[in-house]
Amino acid sequence: MPASLRMFGLVLVAASVTSIALTTPASADQAFHTLRLPLAAVADAPLTSGAVVDVHAQGPTIYAQERYLLVGAQPGTTYQVTLYVNSEPGCTSLLFPVPTATMTTNAAGNADGKSTLPPEGVAGLPRTTYYLQWQVSPLGGPAAYSTTCVPVILD
Repeated sequence: MPASLRMFGLVLVAASVTSIALTTPASADQAFHTLRLPLAAVADAPLTSGAVVDVHAQGPTIYAQERYLLVGAQPGTTYQVTLYVNSEPGCTSLLFPVPTATMTTNAAGNADGKSTLPPEGVAGLPRTTYYLQWQVSPLGGPAAYSTTCVPVILD
């Protein structure tokens, strides 16, 4: 390989490393770490597996991102995902519900959905610990799937 080509390659690598180092990275929330919560069937609702993934980005445009997954649920059904925000452990003192997304299962009963919460979505809320539970319900129906109740620090 000619020396000039090698030098060009080194300059290109150095420029790439420098540009990466100078870029302001998005930082993860220091008080909250990503959660992957399994969804459990309520009563006799069909479900092979399901999950809610909650990621707090602590960025200027995204406060949190959530992803939802159903595998082997009722085929051809539209589901509403709702986040229940509580003030007490055990999710027994509901402060407010937050409908986040809808998703429709395919012929195999599989679906995925997502929700993004901007920083203004939590503006004005006290910076404290909340207790969250996600429920997934057929539109207009009772909960079919639910997560456990988990504490989340709003910082």
